[in-house]
Amino acid sequence: MNKLIPIILLSLTACQPSKNTIDNVDDAITVHDLYWSGYGNVEPYPFTTEYGHIACSLNEVTYYPDDTINDESQVGLPLNKLAQLRQNESNMKPTVKNAIKPNADLSEAIRMGLDRCKQVQQQLDKLRSESGM
Repeated sequence: MNKLIPIILLSLTACQPSKNTIDNVDDAITVHDLYWSGYGNVEPYPFTTEYGHIACSLNEVTYYPDDTINDESQVGLPLNKLAQLRQNESNMKPTVKNAIKPNADLSEAIRMGLDRCKQVQQQLDKLRSESGM
């Protein structure tokens, strides 16, 4: 029994979550047509789907209609020039349906995506500095 106590204590401490994680920051933002203007966004809602996700990675902003972001095989719709350029360079084309309204003002969606990129980068920088990297 005495040998079992250290094993139990070790297993409990090994399972504790680390505080060095990125809290509450995901690289995608869920957007919904009903809430778009409620957050002070530019009118009208620029997408044809009821909801979707604006994602940002390396300052490339893309849109995934509905739940297509949950399918890693999907390629989103590029919203900014950098995303379009990188897709062209990679010979990739969006695999999701076109969900951008004709002549839509995408400036707010792009701004939201780039803001999310900055938030994620700040969290990563903080994590690196705390861990001495």
